[in-house]
Amino acid sequence: MYRRQYPDAPGPGSNMGDSHTRVTYRRNPNFFERIGNSLVGILVGLVLLVVASALLFWNEGRAVQTAKSLDEGLSVVVSLENIDVPFDHNNGKLVHLAGPLKTQKSLSDPTYNIRVKAVKLRRTVEMYQWVEHESKREYNEGGETRVEKTYSYSQEWRSDLVRSQSFDNMVGHNNPTSMPVSSQLQTADVVHVGGFELSEGLKGKITDFKKINPSAMSPPTDPNIQMLEGVYYHSYYPLQPQIGDLRVTFEYAGISGESLLGQPDTVSIIARQIDQRLLSYQTVAGDVLEMLYTGRLSPKEIFEKEHQQNTIITWGVRFGGWLLMFVGFGCLTSIVTTLVDWLPIIRELVAAGVGMMNLAFSISLSLTIIAIGWITYRPLLGMALLAMAATPFIMSKFRSNRMDSRRNV
Repeated sequence: MYRRQYPDAPGPGSNMGDSHTRVTYRRNPNFFERIGNSLVGILVGLVLLVVASALLFWNEGRAVQTAKSLDEGLSVVVSLENIDVPFDHNNGKLVHLAGPLKTQKSLSDPTYNIRVKAVKLRRTVEMYQWVEHESKREYNEGGETRVEKTYSYSQEWRSDLVRSQSFDNMVGHNNPTSMPVSSQLQTADVVHVGGFELSEGLKGKITDFKKINPSAMSPPTDPNIQMLEGVYYHSYYPLQPQIGDLRVTFEYAGISGESLLGQPDTVSIIARQIDQRLLSYQTVAGDVLEMLYTGRLSPKEIFEKEHQQNTIITWGVRFGGWLLMFVGFGCLTSIVTTLVDWLPIIRELVAAGVGMMNLAFSISLSLTIIAIGWITYRPLLGMALLAMAATPFIMSKFRSNRMDSRRNV
């Protein structure tokens, strides 16, 4: 394969300002090369089918195990009326409690004169940088393909460091190689609800971040930093930033004391009590229970939310497994369309037929794998899914028999 390049050639739709188009030519593979690629696709397809089948089977076992663990947790959970005094007779039990968050110390950032009574304080740093955008068009020109890549450049606030060394055109598009200030997440060392101390896992579930109100912020101690509408700028002209300027925003999660941020957040927790600590609870079914939700919720409401989340995850993985399976069948059957791709009309008909066949096979095999995963736990539902998976083949056989009977008549 050879490749010719024509750099910086203007293409359709490009402007001669801060953009340019690079044109290359790529030789199209011949018939035997396409057959070789299709054979490689068959191997890739087989791997995808194995991965998709394993993923679907594992997902069904995970879904059933999680559902059993949640039902088990609901049946044994103990609701605590008095959350200020941890009683010894609840040690080792799965308990439910609700109350306001409390922390011993405020979280602070001296550079920006920030201090909040919260469980978490997040500092997000963005730099004004050049960003390269690439768009590609391909045109088949007989024995070769014309590839047009158009590069354009814009100035944007980005939280990640954009490496201008990899730009197609570095002239006039140079970014700093490092950020003088980095993003940061602070978490309170000790967090209480009543007389109970939260585990790291429970603190990790406090993720409802909110931007700090400008009225609760103080001017920075550094005179080179300016504050505008609750955002700190390392810039001489915040409204007209230059490459390399920084802007810093602060967010908090879990108000843990009376302050300018408002009243303490109330959370509902289900976890295992060990003395004065709340830790994860291991179920007999095999899962770990450790739940925290904002607001005052009953145990039943919390477990219903967990069941809903389990259902969403289950169907998301099912869709992902089916999609992998559909792509796998597409790789397996790519050789069929390759054999007829030199006949335009037949190629389109064959591609449509093969696509429908791949769709039917992927749905049927997905349902079969899901049914096999369920048979162990839900035999009736598993058998019903197997019947659904076999429906396309039964209908195909039925139609074939009808056609044969008509011919005999």
